Amino acid sequence: MKPLPSISVILSTHNSPKVLELVMAGYERQDVLARGGTFEVVIADDGSREETREMIRALRVRMREAGRGVPVVHVWQAHKGYWGKQAIFNREIVAARGEYLITGDADVIPREDYVRTHGEMARKNAFLAGGDFRVSPEATKRITIEDVRSGRVFDYAYLRSIGQEPTRRRAKLWRAPWLTRLMDAVNVSPARWSGSNCSAWKEDLLKVGGFDETFRSPGKDDTELGHRLWHAGVKSRHGRHNAICLHMYHGSGNYSEEGRRRNREILEDTIRTKRVMARIGIPQIVEGDCVVER
Repeated sequence: MKPLPSISVILSTHNSPKVLELVMAGYERQDVLARGGTFEVVIADDGSREETREMIRALRVRMREAGRGVPVVHVWQAHKGYWGKQAIFNREIVAARGEYLITGDADVIPREDYVRTHGEMARKNAFLAGGDFRVSPEATKRITIEDVRSGRVFDYAYLRSIGQEPTRRRAKLWRAPWLTRLMDAVNVSPARWSGSNCSAWKEDLLKVGGFDETFRSPGKDDTELGHRLWHAGVKSRHGRHNAICLHMYHGSGNYSEEGRRRNREILEDTIRTKRVMARIGIPQIVEGDCVVER
């Protein structure tokens, strides 16, 4: 295995400690750890209650006692009354100590080769768009922590046995590296930034000011970041059949027609003006406006 860059996994969460525990069970079994490597997990928390803080402290102890050598960092901001994912992600980028950042939500479970694959596929001046297998509602409800720890949750037949709806996208769970690498290599569609599974060099994210905090509701925010990276000269690569996670069902989300309209306008303006820097982003962070617990 080639030397990997120093890696920080940055996740977002909000009042979902049980789901976060499932996700972290996936990071406990990363194969890069058995090969002498390590990484850190930085959890971006937009104002969750004390229950989440207690869960993160327990996870930190679990990682330490298991000898995993994986630091778990908690970055918390007070909830401002609106969707604050972009803002807390920016503070998380600043707090991360890795040179290469893997971004995701705290409802995506990483396969055991997830961190290693992102690190191995990292290329200078490029971001990597990974792939997520969408878990149906019934299967999501029935996933247990033992399913994650055993790895059987990444077996399509097992998912079907607990209620997964049939899908042609099961190819994302294939374990044939020669084939999946080829599938990603010949994919001519643009590799777009996705909030559930992407990675980039920290210096490239800083170069564009991170996420744009003028987004106050979900939708198009991740796409907009990808366009600004492209405008800054950062290329993109596919890892959709290799850097794999399970995306658990979480409903339709906190969307509104007004929010969708405003977000489309922000994205269209970024594309039209070839904007590089976030309108409100990392350069505007005020020191001390979040709490970092290591």
